[in-house]
Amino acid sequence: MDWRRLTKAATGLAGLGLLVLAVTPSGGSPAEPAVTTGAAPGYVEDRVCADCHTEIATAYKEIGMARSFYRPGAGRAMEDFGRLARFDHAPSHQSFAMERRGDRLFFKRWQTAADGKPVNVFEREVDWVLGSGNHARTYLYRTAEGELYQLPLAWYTQEGRWGMAPGYDRPDHEGVLRRVRRECLFCHDGYPEVPAGSDAYGAPQVYPERLPEGLGCQRCHGPGGEHVRRAAGGTEARETIRAAIVNPARLPQALGDDVCNQCHLQPEVALPMVRRFGRGDDSYRPGEPLPDYVVHTDLKDEGTGGTDGQERFEINHHSYRLRQSRCFAASAGKLACWTCHDPHRRLPKAELAARVRSVCLTCHATNAGPVCKRPGAPIAPAADPVDCASCHMPKRRPRDVVHVVMTDHKIQRKPGGPELTAPRAEADPTLTEVRLYNPERAPAGDLGKLYLTLAVVRAGAFPSAVERLEGLLAGAPLPDPAPYLELAAAEIKEQRFAAAERTLGTVLARYPDHPQALEWLGVVRAATGRTREAEELLRRVLGRPGADGVEARFNLALLVAGQGRNDEAVPLFEQVLAARENFVSAWIHLGQALAGVAKLPRLDRAAECYRRALTIDPAQTDAYLGLGRVLLRQGKRGEAVRVLTHGATAAKRPAVVAAALQALPPG
Repeated sequence: MDWRRLTKAATGLAGLGLLVLAVTPSGGSPAEPAVTTGAAPGYVEDRVCADCHTEIATAYKEIGMARSFYRPGAGRAMEDFGRLARFDHAPSHQSFAMERRGDRLFFKRWQTAADGKPVNVFEREVDWVLGSGNHARTYLYRTAEGELYQLPLAWYTQEGRWGMAPGYDRPDHEGVLRRVRRECLFCHDGYPEVPAGSDAYGAPQVYPERLPEGLGCQRCHGPGGEHVRRAAGGTEARETIRAAIVNPARLPQALGDDVCNQCHLQPEVALPMVRRFGRGDDSYRPGEPLPDYVVHTDLKDEGTGGTDGQERFEINHHSYRLRQSRCFAASAGKLACWTCHDPHRRLPKAELAARVRSVCLTCHATNAGPVCKRPGAPIAPAADPVDCASCHMPKRRPRDVVHVVMTDHKIQRKPGGPELTAPRAEADPTLTEVRLYNPERAPAGDLGKLYLTLAVVRAGAFPSAVERLEGLLAGAPLPDPAPYLELAAAEIKEQRFAAAERTLGTVLARYPDHPQALEWLGVVRAATGRTREAEELLRRVLGRPGADGVEARFNLALLVAGQGRNDEAVPLFEQVLAARENFVSAWIHLGQALAGVAKLPRLDRAAECYRRALTIDPAQTDAYLGLGRVLLRQGKRGEAVRVLTHGATAAKRPAVVAAALQALPPG
């Protein structure tokens, strides 16, 4: 069987590149579209591709990848904003709502006090929608600094209802404070125009206000700037024009698979992938080996049965499960995603079923016809449009997104029955073993062990991993600071400050002005009582290119406030909150600083700060205590009782708040 011939015939990819001859505006002169520079150079806007590839671009708009990230708009709504737009979450005692106001979308979260009135009300406009809606949608907002955060409410299309977003269906969920990192957004959006180096490890997780909308042509075909330039000139040979763009179907099989696998191969959501040292988040290009960009890891865990994770199924297991199939192994790795799927258009259900069946019949047929039987039926003739995938690649409920069902791409003779789609509750996996995935393509020797250990340290799965990472980094210094910074972060978290100082010293010996290493060294020295040295280091970081100025300024403000210099701390905290308005700890400490100003305490503003903290995170024990104290100082005992009464049930440490309530002086 000629898998390559079948692939090309099935997708129509073989003809790509033949349509591009010139790109001209309406006036007739060659267009000069803007081409990105910075961290991801060479890209053009997707509308430029549509000028020549109009038919493909139009069809592609219906693909989920094209609708994976976008601004809210009335024309894109599929959610029910009527009576079902409210969702009450009993485990966290919180209520949520989504409201559309014209083309704008607003999120609201609140709790209900003992008197039946809403309390701790948080309202925020939705800036971005993440997810095509084929299965689900989640919602993001952007801070003034440029960070993106996920909101806890999701729309589940198959169920036609609102629910908690994946990972939020628990009493202690992250609320409105789950940060969206570049490695997460990588598979939901195109590359933005950002400065070179801003996608490096440790660089602030900020985004420009203007972002691409969805995954466009160039995520699979590579940067199109040079391709467009050659085509627009009108003098280049067709072969030269085609050579300036990637056609995945013309790549060697492994590299073609890597184009899909950059997003559709994630063995375990709980075990973060580790980028290769020296690679930026936005540095992958179609046509290069994916293992040169990222190191995949795999695991075993409790409760999934089978061996080697055979029965683990998650929402991003398309390629992972396909590679566990006997059919994939028998194809010598040539059974590709686009053997069945058309990456440029959404196939009607019947057409997709027929297409999959034609692929199956290249192997599963005899002179008498297909060997597959439907239960209770004779052998299906070749003309019978039996849907092979519905039996052998059935729908299944993933364990990480429990409100959807998806196709399990592991092809099996007897895949199971109704239990595959039975309702299930969210549950975190218990890891028992971690290993490199596809070790023949992974780094070998100690380098492979280092990447594997880094993944485990990030996941926080095994406490001994930090000690092992220390051992792996004890030899000759590596040329990249990333693993040392990972180690220092873990050592600081464990309050092993002497070890963290040694690790950070290794970084600074090679990179004397590394902003993150300087900041963390300041934190370490503050924690060990060397406040003057700590303050000098933190002030040195402020304004330095590549520094997370918000974090450094916050740590400096903490240090200054801890010395009783509240007059100096207040403007520092206010600068922090002007950039990151959802910084809960900054609101609490600003409230403490305002209430602690010796000459003229600003109690009204302090109370406002504590209330802001509680609207963002209603579980903040210190915010309830601080607000209660301020209200008492203002003579508002009744209001203090109301705040502490609610905190005695809603705070992370309810007993502490209850004790403060009991200790109130008689009214």
